[in-house]
Amino acid sequence: MSVDRSYSPYEVIRAYHDRGMMKWGAFATGELTEAQNTFEKDKKDDKKIQALPHHVVLHLLNQSFSNQVQIKVKYQSKDKLNEVYGFVSEFINNQVRLKSTDKIHLISIEQIINIYSKKKLMLFINMSFL
Repeated sequence: MSVDRSYSPYEVIRAYHDRGMMKWGAFATGELTEAQNTFEKDKKDDKKIQALPHHVVLHLLNQSFSNQVQIKVKYQSKDKLNEVYGFVSEFINNQVRLKSTDKIHLISIEQIINIYSKKKLMLFINMSFL
């Protein structure tokens, strides 16, 4: 589709050829990218982190303490997830003391989300508790 610009005395105007929707391509792409990034961010924020049951956490901490197995504890502090590698050194009230290579961490057992270890911790739990 062409627009008749023969009325203009200027050659530049008469020779101008509109590229159609091509001029909007960058805008549409940028808007789409922004929308996708927002969607991905919202999707990550919506993820619910499933914490281990309290009795499982206690059992794994106890096994780590008894066998002196190094563990990685993932816990929530305020609005941030933290990870600590270390050995369970003692239990104090409702907290566990973990000794890592550089410092000692005192973590509330209620905040612990998951526990990992390189060695397999034996998990013998009476299924009636689950």
